[in-house]
Amino acid sequence: MRFTVLIRRLIFAACFAGGLGWAGSTEVVAAEAKAAAARESAQKSAGSDLQKLVDQASAQREKMIADHDALARQLKQATDEQRKEILAQMHVQKKAFEAAQSALHKQIRDEQRRLRQNIGKR
Repeated sequence: MRFTVLIRRLIFAACFAGGLGWAGSTEVVAAEAKAAAARESAQKSAGSDLQKLVDQASAQREKMIADHDALARQLKQATDEQRKEILAQMHVQKKAFEAAQSALHKQIRDEQRRLRQNIGKR
């Protein structure tokens, strides 16, 4: 008789533990889904930050091209003295553009590195 009581208690304990395990796993799944949603929204915002940097680099590039074209048109009709000034101005603009692009590209690389690190943490 004691053996059957022991078996019943073990079966009850197993069923009870299995039920808690099921309920606990549901909570874990819900928590994981919530965390995944948070990571996804963070990744989208980070992706949009990266896109903003790329757009900013493109805008700077387009402005540089337009400024260079304007100076090139002036250069065609310039005298020798004006040519020297225009060429010097073109050189200064080119150096400023290269510095700005270098800084933007560094920001883009840093953002990409941060995104890769966040993806690795999943």
